[in-house]
Amino acid sequence: MAAPDKKMENDKSKLKGIVRLKGFTLLELLIVMSIIVLLMSILLPCLNRAKESAYELLAMQTEVDEEGKVRIEIKNPSDRKRYDDIYMIKIDPPGNCQVFLRKPHPSDMKLIKRDGQDYIKWRPEWEDIGVHLITVVVEGEEISEQQIRIYVFNKELLEAEREDKLDAD
Repeated sequence: MAAPDKKMENDKSKLKGIVRLKGFTLLELLIVMSIIVLLMSILLPCLNRAKESAYELLAMQTEVDEEGKVRIEIKNPSDRKRYDDIYMIKIDPPGNCQVFLRKPHPSDMKLIKRDGQDYIKWRPEWEDIGVHLITVVVEGEEISEQQIRIYVFNKELLEAEREDKLDAD
């Protein structure tokens, strides 16, 4: 039996044609990364919309009373989770009308349509405690406006205010 040629074993230049070295080239790696970035840029907006829809399902639904008032209670910032205190205020415009909010109104307040109904979606912040006058404009055969007075309060602050009034009496 003949001994293997040691010179042949150590000569890598002859092996390159026969066996491909394992690994990725820089170009292949960049192409794969760009495809991943492209897919993420397509998926993230869809995931954000799905998250907002899920938050809307958890939202507290409320209606405007006969006097045009809505009462909203929010939690303390330390007890509050991202999906807490989201409110959907139902608006009842006549059929086939376009509804929008007249400015000024809080910047994070949005008008949305769900299940054929118009809602004001809002998650008031701690700084929003107080009274907010919102004007809803309904455009159909005629243009009409509805004034909504939104009272945002915190349970502890409301109880403290009541106690102060009782102490003053």
